[in-house]
Amino acid sequence: MKKIILVLVVILITTNTLHASKFNWTDRMKTKDGYSEFYIDKNSMKKIDNYVYYWSLANYLKFEEGESTDVKSVIVFNRIDCNDMGYQVILMSIYGDHMGKGEILNHFIDPDTEEEKRFDSKTSVAYGRHEKLCN
Repeated sequence: MKKIILVLVVILITTNTLHASKFNWTDRMKTKDGYSEFYIDKNSMKKIDNYVYYWSLANYLKFEEGESTDVKSVIVFNRIDCNDMGYQVILMSIYGDHMGKGEILNHFIDPDTEEEKRFDSKTSVAYGRHEKLCN
């Protein structure tokens, strides 16, 4: 399985540069508190067995007092396990402006392992998005 993920990441990196303009961001969802909004690129979605791979963009719209306001958006390549709705971050780029624009503040490729799988509450925007993508 790790080989499949590695091959998939290499293919994606060699065929896609992480420029927000190259994606088709749709399906905007906003958190109830208005702090963040999320988009996906439906064209990037791939289903392999019980996993869904896709690119997402998050804009950070409001910040808590004392919180750094440097990071305005992130573009992430995700893998969802549709069996348990857990997800893993495979690749992430962090930007200084909204919609994946501005200075790239950080970029890393460090796929989460199965043990590092993340789980969101069933009431979260992310859980709703993952449920929709799996069905």
